[in-house]
Amino acid sequence: MGKAVQIVFKESYHGLCTFHIMQNAVKHLSPVKRNKEEKGGEEDETHNEEDKSEEKDEVSNILSDFSACMYGFEEKAAFQEAFDIMRCKVHKKTWLDSIYKVKEKWAECYMRDVFSLGVRNTQLSESFNNALKNHLKSDFDIVRFLKNFERTVQEKRRKELDEFESRKKMPRRQMSTPMLVQASQVYTLVIFEAFQSEYERSMAPCARVFDGDNKYAIALGSLRDNLSFEDERIVIGDPLNQKASCSCGMFNRTGILYAHGLKVLDLMNIKILPTHYPKEMD
Repeated sequence: MGKAVQIVFKESYHGLCTFHIMQNAVKHLSPVKRNKEEKGGEEDETHNEEDKSEEKDEVSNILSDFSACMYGFEEKAAFQEAFDIMRCKVHKKTWLDSIYKVKEKWAECYMRDVFSLGVRNTQLSESFNNALKNHLKSDFDIVRFLKNFERTVQEKRRKELDEFESRKKMPRRQMSTPMLVQASQVYTLVIFEAFQSEYERSMAPCARVFDGDNKYAIALGSLRDNLSFEDERIVIGDPLNQKASCSCGMFNRTGILYAHGLKVLDLMNIKILPTHYPKEMD
């Protein structure tokens, strides 16, 4: 399929489903085996139980390391270093080496400029497959199969109708500001809720001018009781064109302006979303 996408959909980006990758990781990633000398000679039953517990912990750690390689690194050099360390922990490296060859299709640092609306797995297909599994069994005759299949389709249609109806309603705003009022009029309910969450996060960052008047370092603060800050992101403000370009690259991927950029727009006294940000306003 990957080869066909390159030929038929030449302008498309072909990514791999992260859900299925993690399922395969569970099957193929096992820790490096230790010999008996490292374990202290002969083993008794108690030691065997301890070894099994330690092996489970090691597997869990490897899977956590692999998940971090998938989502946790924005820079390619940091990804490569973490991947090399994880590779040394793995017993059989065949699958790991094969998935590494197509890292551009699943690793966060290689997909920073890919517009995917934040989707990283086959959500629609998996949800429908799961719905079918809940109503269908392999021993059903053709009549029972069709009845249960129709029931599943009706449930999907009802949910889609509910979503369609929700688009006619104004989203619920947590506060009234010109930007949120504007966003509630152009975004769907789901997109507006995601935008509103980022708008709220943009109210609690630390900001400083970084290497020039229109370049800022933004560290988002937690809205919880114990105030803490994330790593800084560099945002370049362009007051003339009313743009804020952030090093996190999230707008390029999701189509939603994230808190870093929203904060810089506010610092530039831009209180209404420019037309090049909400896609529906184009």
